[in-house]
Amino acid sequence: MTRLILALSGASALPAAPLRAAGLRAMVGSGILVAVGYIDPGNWATDIAGGSGFGFGLVAVVLAAAVLAMGFQILTARLALATGADLATLTARHLPRPVAQGAWLAGEAAILATALAELIGGAIALRLLLGLPLMAGVAVTALGTLTVFYVARRNAERHEQVIAVLLGVVAMAFVYLLVRAQPQAAAVAEGVAGTARTLRDPQAFLIALGILGATLMPHNLYLHSGTLAQRAAGLARADRPLAMRVARNDTIISLTIAMLINAAIMVVAAASLSGSGPLVASLDGAHAAIAHTLGAGAAIVFAVALYAAGQSSTITGVMAGRVLSRGFRPAGGWSDRRRAVATRVVAGLAASGLLATTGGQDPDSLLVLSQVILSLALPFALIPLVTLVRRRDVMGRYAVCGAWGMTAIAATAGIVVLDGYLLVQTLVF
Repeated sequence: MTRLILALSGASALPAAPLRAAGLRAMVGSGILVAVGYIDPGNWATDIAGGSGFGFGLVAVVLAAAVLAMGFQILTARLALATGADLATLTARHLPRPVAQGAWLAGEAAILATALAELIGGAIALRLLLGLPLMAGVAVTALGTLTVFYVARRNAERHEQVIAVLLGVVAMAFVYLLVRAQPQAAAVAEGVAGTARTLRDPQAFLIALGILGATLMPHNLYLHSGTLAQRAAGLARADRPLAMRVARNDTIISLTIAMLINAAIMVVAAASLSGSGPLVASLDGAHAAIAHTLGAGAAIVFAVALYAAGQSSTITGVMAGRVLSRGFRPAGGWSDRRRAVATRVVAGLAASGLLATTGGQDPDSLLVLSQVILSLALPFALIPLVTLVRRRDVMGRYAVCGAWGMTAIAATAGIVVLDGYLLVQTLVF
């Protein structure tokens, strides 16, 4: 895929220069780290609820949310390559201290919320696969993350390779499930065409907002900028425009793959669960329904994919945490392993406490809680991002202005309003 991205960006036609070529090749790969945020257990919960309750009527929402998130990730890549610094560092450097402190706290809350969702999702997957109690599943999932970080220590490429393998497992699983579910193309097209009609239903509208909140993840903005800024440290200034094209195409291709997987989750739910009863609002319910409609083998594949999705997302969450530490507290930054241990311990204790409080009867409510926290945290990352990319004293000639800049402002304002509405509705109802 690296050669394809370089060719699309025009980098393959450059004269051979080993250092220059290596620098441009390093721009490829950060997109795959961000892509896993599209398919974490929070996405699964909203997609399954939408597909089971409203058929193919919300597939277009999945695609639109992914394209919107893709636009913000491209802005993040542009910021990192134009300045050579990550979003956290630039927020602390150029914005008022209260804003930076709020962004830092919100970012840490988002990472913990993501870790909570991944631990719960992994625990549910292990219960479905092996019959493990949820508490034990939380511990095993956390241990799996720490093992990956130990094996891949001091080697960023290994992290990308592990995540690419996990993403591939999820992709192959849903190709299999799509083949088993046999969705009708005409029915999918009809659902997409009737999206506006579907959104008139209040419950469908709330699920659509949940899909948006589960797709655009605050920590992904920090992770993407941090990864690219670090890789661009030795890049010549003259190569920055080409590097931006490479990073843009890497982002588009990686996130398109993740978008298709995310859409496949809803399509499978719509094809196999829609019309079989009430809306399926839990991963356990989806697993049972898939076993009933598609067979036990399909249910096992579903559970394996769920575990792979959760494990990949929690790895990137820890990596994003390190970017936050370096940006907002450069003198006290932690290593990936220390961040992994600290985040797993805090999230594990929170998950265990919440599961104990509820008696383990409704673990999916914790996934909903994580999405509410992410919705609250999102504006604290988006507003600094859009503010910084429009400033010429920060971006120089790469500042985003004109129609692109106004579109970014309008999209941010819309997301803030919709996330606020989702939060109010979730807390009230």
